[in-house]
Amino acid sequence: MSEIGLFCGTFNPIHLGHMLIAECARDQFALDKVLFVTSPHPPHRQVGLLAGEDRHKLVEAAVASNPYFEASRLELERTGPSYTVDTVKQIIAGGATKVNLIIGGDNVPFLKDWHNSKELLSLCRLLVVPRLRYLSDDHNESVIQTIAQSDPDQVEGADIRIVDFPGIAISASNIRKRIGLGKTVLYMVPPEVNSLIQSHRFYKSKED
Repeated sequence: MSEIGLFCGTFNPIHLGHMLIAECARDQFALDKVLFVTSPHPPHRQVGLLAGEDRHKLVEAAVASNPYFEASRLELERTGPSYTVDTVKQIIAGGATKVNLIIGGDNVPFLKDWHNSKELLSLCRLLVVPRLRYLSDDHNESVIQTIAQSDPDQVEGADIRIVDFPGIAISASNIRKRIGLGKTVLYMVPPEVNSLIQSHRFYKSKED
């Protein structure tokens, strides 16, 4: 493997928006593999967060049929705080010649607060996925300007590209809400993921 796409997230749960983002990035940038790295327990997301192992089972089910996608346990198995820069270093140590970090446009203003952010951007190419509200003819330039305005020194020399993502209005929070209301989420999530959610009663309250 050489060109690796790195897609880190809670995936709570993984859905077709995630899959489409990964496929668009893979196709546009000729990635050999996209790793879906399940984040363990980020401090800013606790309410309604399914256990890491359960979320990872859903990720495994979602990517199983795609030879270009792979579910990764790197951050689940790491002890102590889990930082993206450490994940990138571990992938490079594993033989990857280039790491492409896939992140949402809404994370861009907060890059300066990430652990060792300058080192992170020096180690990988950043593939930014615009949110629906940013999708326009000039969204590429506006997203990059947002990064530069947040911290000009941070992006000096960084390789930043925009993923040509068509955008679909599917979110993990809405999926969880629909499940809680007893509504279907089939085709918002892959069929295999839907089956696991139903059989394990994920995201349903004990009272239900």
